[in-house]
Amino acid sequence: MIVFLLLLTLVIVILTSWLILKKDCERLGVPGPNPLPVLGNGHLFISKSREFLPLLRKLKEEYGDIYQIHLFHMSYVFFSHPNHVEPLLSHTELITKGYSYYFLKPWLGDGLLTSTGKKWRTTRKFLTPAFHFNILQNYLTVFLKNEKILLKKLQKYTDGKAFDTFPIIALTALDNVTESIMGVSVNAQENSESKYVQSIGTLAKILSMRMRNPLFAIEPFFKLFKYKKEQDEALEILHTHTENVIKKRREELKNSNINLRGNTDLGIKNKYAFLDLLLLSEVDGVKISDENVRDEVETFMFEGHDTTTSGICFTLYCLSQHPDVQDKVLEEQTRIIGEKLDRDPTYRDVQQMKYLELVIKESLRLYPSVPMIERLVTKDADIGGVTLRKNTSVVVSFFELHRNPELYDNPMEFRPERFDTAAANSAKNAFSWLAFSAGPRNCIGQKFAMMEMKVTIASIIKNFVLLPADMTELVLCADLILRSDEGVHIKLKPRIKKE
Repeated sequence: MIVFLLLLTLVIVILTSWLILKKDCERLGVPGPNPLPVLGNGHLFISKSREFLPLLRKLKEEYGDIYQIHLFHMSYVFFSHPNHVEPLLSHTELITKGYSYYFLKPWLGDGLLTSTGKKWRTTRKFLTPAFHFNILQNYLTVFLKNEKILLKKLQKYTDGKAFDTFPIIALTALDNVTESIMGVSVNAQENSESKYVQSIGTLAKILSMRMRNPLFAIEPFFKLFKYKKEQDEALEILHTHTENVIKKRREELKNSNINLRGNTDLGIKNKYAFLDLLLLSEVDGVKISDENVRDEVETFMFEGHDTTTSGICFTLYCLSQHPDVQDKVLEEQTRIIGEKLDRDPTYRDVQQMKYLELVIKESLRLYPSVPMIERLVTKDADIGGVTLRKNTSVVVSFFELHRNPELYDNPMEFRPERFDTAAANSAKNAFSWLAFSAGPRNCIGQKFAMMEMKVTIASIIKNFVLLPADMTELVLCADLILRSDEGVHIKLKPRIKKE
């Protein structure tokens, strides 16, 4: 009798689930794979990281630029065309990040990436001055210092053998962002085995797994595995380090009797500008708590090092595959810096690196550092002719949008000139290229990132000839940022400079 009742209950649960999912699919009126009872389409996503982007490509080819899936009973709609992406990202009210960002909360708390509403608007407003061009000029000295350490390390890889650029560039980017954002350096390039550096890598792997695999998204299930303990240990190391830096800087500001009142240019000549703004600003007359300061610092540490690493590495890869483009980059450097290429660029020099910027943009088109984002629909809304119900999560695939043949001629061809605004073949829509997102929640640090990428790539090109590795195929993975499962390999040989 008990067995019969259990079976009957199971049948009722399965049937009810199937009817709910079927009704939900019909209500939205958007194509997509048929969901299974209870699981929805979750079974499709229990896969390795390297299988995720090919799966999305397959779904797009079968169902088009907009399709829906269900992870258990949670509804997701995928967009990959400006017709839908533009009205969503331009919307001034639909600014809440999707469910996947929940997994970042233990690390980033309620920082700029994960917060919404009034808190996000307030934080965005008072942090914007930290990326004023006067402060960016000050960050240039940090980039140049760390770039010289990078060049010494790269000398070890001029033996004709291919090597993975990712772990090397990641340490440089980490030094750049910690010194710029927090005012101290973790000396990652000199101490790659530090617990701080290792903890960032550990967290990135665990969090991306939870976003990708619906089973590990379930909290009780996740806690059964070693990953929970590894996550907690990594978080403890990162939070402790950041809290110590905040405490030290707060004491320095207190002893110096510095405040924001009457000094709108605070930090213009101060390398601690970002952290100072957080420590000295007030919201409704109350100082920002150390916990909230930590959330913002951790957020920019995360966003400012992994994303630029991805952008730099894939640009180097593209340059190694296209020697003609590499020669044009070198010609531009010679024109700006001089025939001998023997001086550091000024901030103005970096702004004049127009062709290099085209190269970076084209690389980010093919290999966007953030391949997709997610928004939660917080109220019923019509987006590009599609009526989305409250609590629907929308995934915007920059990766697929950037490779859409409707938007780009021969989209798989690496052609930097397509971003020359004077060219006839430039992008037809402002929302065709979204490497830094767009709308109210675009990337606040995009000028910082572009300057860092320019400085680093230009320095490498001035000192080395980039050659393709024997194994050139990339196995792309959409983790927290875009990576290659096999690494991003190139070869180097010293560049002979003019005397």
